[in-house]
Amino acid sequence: MRSLQSRLSIGLTISIVILLLAQWLAVSFTIRHVAEDYVASRLQHDAEDLLATLLLTNRAIRINTNLVSSVYTRPFSGHYYRIQSGEHTLRSRSLWDEDIPISLPGEHHITGPMQQPLLLWHGSYRKSGELISIAVAEDISHIEEDTTEFMYWFSGATLLALTVFIVTQLIILKRGLRPLEQVRQEILQLEKGQTRSLSETVPMEVRPLVSEFNQLLTVMTQRLQRSRHATGNLAHGLKTPLALLIRLIDREELSATPELQHELQQSVSRIQQLMERELKRAQLAGKATAGQQFNFAQELPPLIDVIQRIYQEKDVTITSEIAIDIQYSADREDLLELLGNLLDNACKWARGQVRLKVSNRHDLIITVEDDGPGCSDEAMQQLIQRGTRIDEGVTNGANGHGLGLAIAHEIVTAYDGTLTFKQSTLGGLMVTVTMN
Repeated sequence: MRSLQSRLSIGLTISIVILLLAQWLAVSFTIRHVAEDYVASRLQHDAEDLLATLLLTNRAIRINTNLVSSVYTRPFSGHYYRIQSGEHTLRSRSLWDEDIPISLPGEHHITGPMQQPLLLWHGSYRKSGELISIAVAEDISHIEEDTTEFMYWFSGATLLALTVFIVTQLIILKRGLRPLEQVRQEILQLEKGQTRSLSETVPMEVRPLVSEFNQLLTVMTQRLQRSRHATGNLAHGLKTPLALLIRLIDREELSATPELQHELQQSVSRIQQLMERELKRAQLAGKATAGQQFNFAQELPPLIDVIQRIYQEKDVTITSEIAIDIQYSADREDLLELLGNLLDNACKWARGQVRLKVSNRHDLIITVEDDGPGCSDEAMQQLIQRGTRIDEGVTNGANGHGLGLAIAHEIVTAYDGTLTFKQSTLGGLMVTVTMN
């Protein structure tokens, strides 16, 4: 759908063009009609003057040429008459050897001598009891020339007026819709995290919409905060019962039944894993959170420092390459969780080197790779499945691939991104996150 401004501009432009075209046609018709009415009126007067000079003798007709205008005597002067009474006909000298047809009474357009365009007026009269038909014609080529010249000038003035009207209405529309453009720009800023709400200094027609939008943003932020507080409280409340279950499993009474003890240990471990996963999912904000910017240059160094401290016994070195001034509109906790899981997973498997790269040529691209043993193509397809683990032989207390990458996949999906795996040039696994 076109923008509101373009739709209004097109509609108003079409309306103005139709209006001015109708005006042009009306003026053209009116000018010609008025001019021809004036000529027809004069021709009718000339016919009455001819009738007054007409003499009837023994049913013959003749005219007193001394009382007739000289324009009717000059050959092809453009002024002609034809008088008929019974079988007798009088024609003006200006016709020379030509003739003009007698038609029905009234005004008519005909072609006269020398292909002249003529306006003919024809009327019937009675004089001395005789029926007399008088037709008077005049060349109207000069009227057509003058009318055509006037219409050229009028067309130019109309086009100029059309241009002025269109430019004026575009300026008026642009100024009138400027508050809506301001709202659009603020929404773009909101998406980029440069503002947290829309300005309510807008026309009254859209103020309720902007107010409801701001209220919705506030409600969503509050719900996210309450959800995170609730999940945190739930996690804290479940830690004590789970710790108690773990101690009970390790008691001597269960040592006598190692199979039952192992099964209980697996069940409790599974509960811990699922609980951690679902709590992480419940805390995701995703694209619904607006007005926040994640600054990689500020947030990554502390996170990398914490991860390296956790794996200081393995002597893992994390190198990072971050594009200058790169920022992304996303919830801070979401991206910290994503980056933390990716780096943690890489450090678990790395022999000594982890590399992180963040770029934003078109989309946001995050790449994390390690120099660990890597994994097969079949294992890569299982990495983001719920509960999948391919780390049964991993040492150093690492839990390996599985839950961390599954949580990372949930975060990337919440932002309509993609998570891909392939072999790293360092020898291990390379995880690539792409988000638009």
